[in-house]
Amino acid sequence: MTRDGSGVDATRIPRGATIVGGLEAGQDVIIDGRVDGSINLPDHHLSIGRSAVISARIVARSVTIAGSVDGNILARERIDVAASAFVRGHLTTPAVTLEEGAQFTGSVDPHRTEAALHVARYRQKTRA
Repeated sequence: MTRDGSGVDATRIPRGATIVGGLEAGQDVIIDGRVDGSINLPDHHLSIGRSAVISARIVARSVTIAGSVDGNILARERIDVAASAFVRGHLTTPAVTLEEGAQFTGSVDPHRTEAALHVARYRQKTRA
């Protein structure tokens, strides 16, 4: 699996597709379309392409962002924000990279990742 999530076992949401509600998958996900709601991939990578527009709460192992994200992101390993990205929200992760030119408005909390993951897993179980 490559860092951008472009491996063979990835689910792709193409440009022009819209998901309203919750998105969960048992593999890496590449989004080039639109998602409004929540994205839950605690053990997998999420790649947000240049054409993607996301308004969601995100939980993932790692996240790469090249498009637009409005929402809080919890990533167990890391969040990479490309120069083409626009991100607004709270990032909880132990490692963040912001390329020059990336637009970021929000806050970063590198210290509470594990506690936040426990809370997210608990909330997911209580919804089922």
